[in-house]
Amino acid sequence: MKACILLNGKIEDLNFLKKTIDKENYDYIICADGGANFLYKIKVVPDYILGDLDSLELKVKNYFKEKGVNFKKFPERKNETDTQLCIHLAKGLGIVDIDLLGALGGRIDHTVANINLMYYIKKLGLNPVIKNNKEDLHMIESEYIDIFGKKGDTISVLPVNGDSSGITLEGLEYPLKDATIEYGDPIGISNVMESDKCRITVEKGTLLIVKNIEPV
Repeated sequence: MKACILLNGKIEDLNFLKKTIDKENYDYIICADGGANFLYKIKVVPDYILGDLDSLELKVKNYFKEKGVNFKKFPERKNETDTQLCIHLAKGLGIVDIDLLGALGGRIDHTVANINLMYYIKKLGLNPVIKNNKEDLHMIESEYIDIFGKKGDTISVLPVNGDSSGITLEGLEYPLKDATIEYGDPIGISNVMESDKCRITVEKGTLLIVKNIEPV
């Protein structure tokens, strides 16, 4: 099953948000606190709203209560972020694939933390993707992934949490075969898809994969 978690970050294109939700047909839509404010604007009703609810507008809270949305309120001072609470809820619901929306932009510390959160999700045995109107972010660990797009799309491959080895890139302008990329080495930036599909494999380690949607 698949869920989206809507964060209280920066969403520049509400049309993209609406189209993504319509296209993906998520089994569950979960909001981290003020992320529900975005759904109110596009008239999409979530299944759950979690957090201390300090960022949730009153009119939004009242509207979704009338719609029968499940609210789970937590103290402001707690050991987990609102997004982590949403992730654990999703796992408990049997979710395998999680799309994070509203995770990029805004404060740089929040953006970096949300990208790091993808690794946290992987360690829980789930598959995270961060989506916005400009790029999709994937993370793989000792596995392969097929990325679909179109010829000319830009793909960047970066090791996280240490060096990565056994890296093979297929269907890209600059291929690799059983290569090692050291943590911090930007050599994997701005590769180019040669068709509508590419495959990225890593035998040992973790890779962050960024597919740019807009021309760069």
